[in-house]
Amino acid sequence: MTSGPVIITGAGGFVCSGLALGCAEAGHEVIAIDRAFDGPPGHAGIRQIRADLAAGLEGLDLPRPGAVIHGAALTAEPEALGISVAGHLRANLSLHLGCLDWARSAGADRFLFLSSMGVFAPSDGQGQAALTEADAARGTGPYRTAKQTGEAITAAAAESGFATLSLRLGNVFGPGERMRPSRPWLSLVGRMIAQGRSDGGRISPGSGRNLREWMWLPDLAAGIADLLGQMPTLGGVLHAGTPPVLSDYDLAQQVATRIPGATVDTDSPAGPPSRPPMASARTTVLGDIDWTPIGDALDRLFATGGKA
Repeated sequence: MTSGPVIITGAGGFVCSGLALGCAEAGHEVIAIDRAFDGPPGHAGIRQIRADLAAGLEGLDLPRPGAVIHGAALTAEPEALGISVAGHLRANLSLHLGCLDWARSAGADRFLFLSSMGVFAPSDGQGQAALTEADAARGTGPYRTAKQTGEAITAAAAESGFATLSLRLGNVFGPGERMRPSRPWLSLVGRMIAQGRSDGGRISPGSGRNLREWMWLPDLAAGIADLLGQMPTLGGVLHAGTPPVLSDYDLAQQVATRIPGATVDTDSPAGPPSRPPMASARTTVLGDIDWTPIGDALDRLFATGGKA
């Protein structure tokens, strides 16, 4: 356990609300902060606080944290938000720096920055079986740049008694996924389910035979809860384990078999080549995650109504 509560920013959304639940189920006291929440806490160990994170954490009268997980970010493109590229960069980096500075000043022992495999360009690692922490990330654009810069800032802020780590997440799916203004899209799994349930029920196979890693959110959340205990011995950048891999076409087939009348659009042109799946070359507790097979995870998802 950490020495105080785990504070999670952006915990009103899909991924970070799942992380809050996983940390609470692991025994951590959790304070979830966001400007809006898509649902109730889901666990007695989670306290939800509605606040504009851009205004800072200083005025929220928070207890001394044991750890801060910073997941809040603008992921939508600048034009979709009605702001400039510079404004998009400023919003994400100012938010990151403010949370990082507050975490250190408030006495947190560790700070975990949620980065993304989006730091890689689609051309990175072509011809490789997987991308690991050893591969250079050459992605461009405001979101990728903010994540790359955030990783460097997080590493530079580490000091005695204050462990920092950037964790790159890949493709995540699970229960409770919804669109919101800062993330106006669904995962590929969510989009396929929506297509299968629409008029016609034709599911686009995305990038065809290109492979992607798929992380079942409850597995990821439990792994990150364990990772908090190992953080003081780590640092730098870490990939979130080596999850199961499936092609977009095979994923579409698996989704279609679970929706009556749905079919896979075999005439749909395949998308451009995508980056290889993620993997980790570092030895951490995330390497011990017993990932739920994708088919089993889809069964669980559809058993709860199939709301991705």
